[in-house]
Amino acid sequence: MDIPERDLPLFPLKTVLFPRMPLPLKIFEPRYQEMMTRCIRDRIGFGVLLIVDGDEVGDSPETVTIGTVARIVSVDEQDDGQMHILTMGVVRFRLLKTHNHHPYLSGDIQAWHDEMGDPKALGKLTKEAHKAYINYVADLSELMDEDDRPGQIVAPMDPQVLSYTIAANLQIQSEDKQRLLEIETVEERLAVELKLLEAERIFLGRVKLMRETFARKDFDKFSNN
Repeated sequence: MDIPERDLPLFPLKTVLFPRMPLPLKIFEPRYQEMMTRCIRDRIGFGVLLIVDGDEVGDSPETVTIGTVARIVSVDEQDDGQMHILTMGVVRFRLLKTHNHHPYLSGDIQAWHDEMGDPKALGKLTKEAHKAYINYVADLSELMDEDDRPGQIVAPMDPQVLSYTIAANLQIQSEDKQRLLEIETVEERLAVELKLLEAERIFLGRVKLMRETFARKDFDKFSNN
């Protein structure tokens, strides 16, 4: 797959894509069907940018300028023309300039590769963040319906992939995910995520306690009747 730094197709979305993370898409607008056809034909990626003002279906939404290049993994074309596409994030990029050469948005970009940070600090942070993430997912699953709970919880030990796995799966606002995407180094991203995981676990603990309290009250009410 090629990543053109000139005239890269751009897909504004109300979600944040991270490198090494999957993103399924349902393509139904003609302009994006044309864009995907070009990407498949020319074997190029496209850029995903978070919308900060406007809609995915509307014209010219305002977006951030830091996004992630996506590559197409698989395509399932429907009889009605819709395209069900599985994509994977590849690398971050900075948007330098936008164009209106096509029915869809395109732009000139600069690929932005991660810096790892201090190796000693990174090793310790990776272990701590890995443990915190496993505990977070376990706590979160306890609040889900049994059918929706994940199976065995697996998290990568590669610090870069772990940092993006955590960022993609944290139950936080898109604006907060965007801030994680824009962090300079893997070390700093993991440090920020470790604090977020700790805060989220405290919040989930309170939610669990509230549920248990209400459940006891309902049980006591039913028993007294």
